[in-house]
Amino acid sequence: MTAALIPAIAFGAHLAGYLARFEHAIAEARAVLLRHEAPSDIVIIGIDSHSLRELSEWPWPRRHFARLLQQLDAAEPSGARAARDRPERTGPKSVFIDVDFSSHTTPDDDQLLENALAEWSGPPVLLATHFQLRDGAPDPDFLTQPLPRFARHAGEVAVTLEQSPDGLVRAMRSSWLSRGREIPSIFAVDEALPPSTPIPIDFSISPSSFGFAPFSDVLNGRIDPAAFAGKRIYVGATAVELRDVVAVPVYRTLPGVVVQALATETVRAGPLRSLPGWLLLGILAAVAAAAQLVAERSTWRRNVLWLAGGLVLLFGASLYLYDVRRIDLPSVPFALVFVGAFTATTLRSLDRQTWRAVAFALRLKRRDALLRSIVDSSADAIISIDGGGTVRAANPAASRLLELPLYALTGANLGRFLPPLGADDALDVLDGRVTDCAAVTATGNELPVEITVSRVTVDDDVLYTVIVRDVSERVAQQRLLDHQARHDRLTGLPNRTALYEYLQSVLQENAPADRAALLLLDLTRFTDVNDTLGHDVGDEVLSVAGGRLTEALGRQAFVARIGGDEFAVVLAGIDTRDIVDAVALALIDSLKPPIHARGVAIDVGANIGIAVSPDHARGAQELLRRADVAMYAAKRSGSWFEYYEEEHDNHTVRRLRMVGELRAALEDETLMLHYQPQVNLRTGRAESVEALVRWQHPILGDVPPDEFIGLAESTQLIRPLTEWTIRRALSDVASWEAEGLSVRVAVNLSARMLQSEDFAEHLSRMLDAQGVKPDRLELEITETAMMDDPARALQVVHELGRLGITVSIDDFGTGFSSLGYLRDLRVHALKLDKSFVTDVEEREQNRVIVESTVQMAHALGLKIVAEGIETPWVDNYLTEIGYDFGQGYCYSRPLPSAECLAWVVRFNAAE
Repeated sequence: MTAALIPAIAFGAHLAGYLARFEHAIAEARAVLLRHEAPSDIVIIGIDSHSLRELSEWPWPRRHFARLLQQLDAAEPSGARAARDRPERTGPKSVFIDVDFSSHTTPDDDQLLENALAEWSGPPVLLATHFQLRDGAPDPDFLTQPLPRFARHAGEVAVTLEQSPDGLVRAMRSSWLSRGREIPSIFAVDEALPPSTPIPIDFSISPSSFGFAPFSDVLNGRIDPAAFAGKRIYVGATAVELRDVVAVPVYRTLPGVVVQALATETVRAGPLRSLPGWLLLGILAAVAAAAQLVAERSTWRRNVLWLAGGLVLLFGASLYLYDVRRIDLPSVPFALVFVGAFTATTLRSLDRQTWRAVAFALRLKRRDALLRSIVDSSADAIISIDGGGTVRAANPAASRLLELPLYALTGANLGRFLPPLGADDALDVLDGRVTDCAAVTATGNELPVEITVSRVTVDDDVLYTVIVRDVSERVAQQRLLDHQARHDRLTGLPNRTALYEYLQSVLQENAPADRAALLLLDLTRFTDVNDTLGHDVGDEVLSVAGGRLTEALGRQAFVARIGGDEFAVVLAGIDTRDIVDAVALALIDSLKPPIHARGVAIDVGANIGIAVSPDHARGAQELLRRADVAMYAAKRSGSWFEYYEEEHDNHTVRRLRMVGELRAALEDETLMLHYQPQVNLRTGRAESVEALVRWQHPILGDVPPDEFIGLAESTQLIRPLTEWTIRRALSDVASWEAEGLSVRVAVNLSARMLQSEDFAEHLSRMLDAQGVKPDRLELEITETAMMDDPARALQVVHELGRLGITVSIDDFGTGFSSLGYLRDLRVHALKLDKSFVTDVEEREQNRVIVESTVQMAHALGLKIVAEGIETPWVDNYLTEIGYDFGQGYCYSRPLPSAECLAWVVRFNAAE
């Protein structure tokens, strides 16, 4: 009867999960015993404390992750085409990034990361998707997955970690089903595993099996990218302060990315198998029968030896099956069978006195183990006190934490060191709760701690166990992260988040009659510094400018950098505008001295927009918006500072409304082209014209070209506007040739069109469609347009030259391009900006520029065109010094197509 009952009970307890806790303990001991380093090709690039300190900010901008991918791909030929031409890949085998990319950050950083994912030359980068679990299933309302713009260029893997009932992560599912879509875990990407199946993790594999590299070392090129060739790269948080750690067996806690790596290595070594239930029950029954047969033939003392030997043999068999055969043999049911069989047999042979002795010894041993656990087993301070707060016992960690010897601590009142425990009923109130407070040591030092109070009863005596944990490092790290989240890394000034919080507090604290002013400051000529000298010099200029603004105002104002070259100043409790005016002038004066960077004296100025509460707005968001409107009004007017005015805002509304109306005008073709003739100063004939777009708005009237063309440049309308202009100009040229007039038409080309890969091919099709020869079309590009992407612009210009299209440089003298481009570009002519021509008669300096430019152009084999000719004197002067073409009101204003045709015919006939 016993031989059948014991295995049945053991098997039932195993199936019901009552033995899970003991099984886990044995599994953990087995993992410790078998712990080894596995040959692994996984390398973890850790977001560790070293990287957090070096990169000096958190959360990290996504440009860091984009640069990381570029570094990892550095051993590869650049570009997708090179990847297709290469016979085999030598970079990382795969890349997995365990970072949340589910929300938007800055547009530039998001674009950089998307570009890096799209340009990655290996298998798609794997990005993390996390499910919030509800009743054991993924909750579709709490699914955290990469933004679609990133997911288009990457793969998705689930990184959800489920805790077992004891709070530890012991297994991972092979995949998760959400909204009808199966998302695999990282270890199941390349393995054929049953879907949604828990896969136990082999914690006998040591985390040291994996290579490790700090994120910042890889990012800054201190590690050769070739070291990652053929490796599986896992990128994730390993810094304790980021709290991305999970509780696991053997190692207590591990970063989530290390657990993912352990799961992958487990599957690659072969998933663990379990015995079928019928086979397990049969083996248990056989073992129970054998154990009972042995026990009945021996004395109880010898049975103890047989039991110990059987348990050792059982544990050895478990180790062998686990390590060699990859079979997870449940040990506790067999142990129960052994113990049950031997106990049932032995109990019958023990007399009452022997049993009492054994029970007494076990009770003493248990109490001994409890006391040793309280005193020695924890790095946290563990203190036992009575209901009055008197210390009964404490471990060495408590002595170190409170800076008091154990003999002196015993008998003292704990409320002296932990003030929250000194209040009446504090122990009952705090029972079962985690509380943060400040502890006072015996030497008077204060330190932040976390305390947990638990009530226990020992021999009818009510005691309390207080666990005290020093959280100084965590608090300091949190303060550092909070500071980084609210301050600009470059200048050390508060950032936009801190500005918004401060502005809200100021507006809430102020009485309705009190005033607060917000000044938004934008540096002038800063874009030229970045384009000409580089972003590193630009960063140095921003740092110096931030220091000057802070020094100019001292403690009387709140100064912040809110992005790019924009700064903000908040003045609270102002009485009159005179105070604001004085502050604005002080800010302007602080930036007047040149900033010396890299041996260059750089002049920067500022335009300031001012909004005052409550005059202009009462809320922080609206005050920011209106100060921004005022700043752009100052930039347009060229003044030092402007206060918010409603007409400024109306102009902004006008621009927003004009976007849709300009799009409609393009679709309805209600725009017009006017043409201004260009005269050959050598022959006196009009040989070319410049096409100029005009917009006659039904309500606004004549809209200045600078306004709507600038609007098109800032949106996606510049391409259709340019194509419409070229198509209409080619149509007019074709109709003029039908009338017997052959002239060349010049069209201004946007900088964005120079970056379009298919522009030359598309232009060729437009020429064929209109039946116009390529040499009848001239495209005018500006110097600054070449600076956006010089290599790409050169390629487009060369493609246009191969088509036979004439290219010239417009607004020459106003940009910052290298003269080397004039040598390398296949251009036809230079068009001197009219700012040098208009007052050439009065200004001798302009005549020097005008004369040197024509000599340089002719030396390079280029034609030279002057625009802005308004008087006969300028016409004669330019003709005498050798200019080839002239354009301006001295000859004709811009004319509609038919009028221009008549003018050219009439002018050439007169000549």
